[in-house]
Amino acid sequence: MKQDQIEAEIIAARERLARNLSELEYALSSEGLKNRGKEIAKNFFTHPDGEYRIERIIGAAIGTLLSLKIIRKIF
Repeated sequence: MKQDQIEAEIIAARERLARNLSELEYALSSEGLKNRGKEIAKNFFTHPDGEYRIERIIGAAIGTLLSLKIIRKIF
């Protein structure tokens, strides 16, 4: 390998590392975590075609209400 090729590979590797670190920094930031949580919730409560999954919405609502009722009885 020629020195020019080695230097080009090192530069390319640094650029990939910088991109990966930037993506990781965003993924671990509060904004990144918030966006990921929103996406997970959206995927859980909707079908791929965008239609709502009523059974999951109702289940989550009932679960929340029951949890609140139990917590109120405990405290």
